[in-house]
Amino acid sequence: MRRSLSGRIVKWTYTVAAVLVLCTVGPSQSQRSDLPSAFQKCRTVTTGDLIDKTAPIFSDYPVPPPEPVKHPRLDLSSNAIARTYRTVLRTEIARGPNFAGPYRVAVWGCGSSCSMFAVVNLDTGRVITPEGFSHTSGVFLEIDNQKLLPESQSEYSALGFRKDSRLIVVLGDLDEDENREGAFYLTLEHERLRLIHSTRVKKDCEDSRTKQ
Repeated sequence: MRRSLSGRIVKWTYTVAAVLVLCTVGPSQSQRSDLPSAFQKCRTVTTGDLIDKTAPIFSDYPVPPPEPVKHPRLDLSSNAIARTYRTVLRTEIARGPNFAGPYRVAVWGCGSSCSMFAVVNLDTGRVITPEGFSHTSGVFLEIDNQKLLPESQSEYSALGFRKDSRLIVVLGDLDEDENREGAFYLTLEHERLRLIHSTRVKKDCEDSRTKQ
């Protein structure tokens, strides 16, 4: 009985030791696969990549503070987007103005890390969309919006805007095009969104695609 018990104790001791050795060797294969690859590290766009001292700021394009709009409208004939996304737009305009006085920036998802948006004039119901692109993607964005756009009142990571400014900033890859990646500054002028400045980011990461 003593030999049997002693044998079991020795066997248990070796088993525990083996487990401890395995646990201290390093990360498992599954853990290693969760770590970012060299390509992912290279492609990541950080706050520092987009800081631009020449970029416009919200106070450059001031407007009077917004007043409540009692009966916000949605003009379905003003834009093709209006009819396609009328449900989300109606939900958004019911929340009141959040941009450039009597306007509402409405944002909705279009897939993983993809965002679409439109600006609605709550007085007329006119729906305004950006020219030259339909959506933005932020797959490789790791941006601290509080540092990049500290004066923004936006609740969305891909957009920056204020109630008392005509400036709106779009972050990411426009239409998922890596050649149009960065921060894009647009102003609302005569019911149109006009691009006035861009901070482009171009990363050549092909050499690191196969490195780990």
